[in-house]
Amino acid sequence: MSDQANRQHMLACEARYWLRRGITTPEKVAELRETLKRRGESAVEQLIAEMRRQWLARTEWIGGEDG
Repeated sequence: MSDQANRQHMLACEARYWLRRGITTPEKVAELRETLKRRGESAVEQLIAEMRRQWLARTEWIGGEDG
């Protein structure tokens, strides 16, 4: 697996982790932003964007028809 593919896989895994922990509302996302702010704004925004992509595709990784 290339370095880029590895980083993307790790990002997707982390996004799923936070979604499974219930970070699904604007308020909780704001709390997560505050928690992760040491990473830098760009890294946090990248994670939030990946969380949105994973949320849209959640039936693929949660399993089942309704997610």
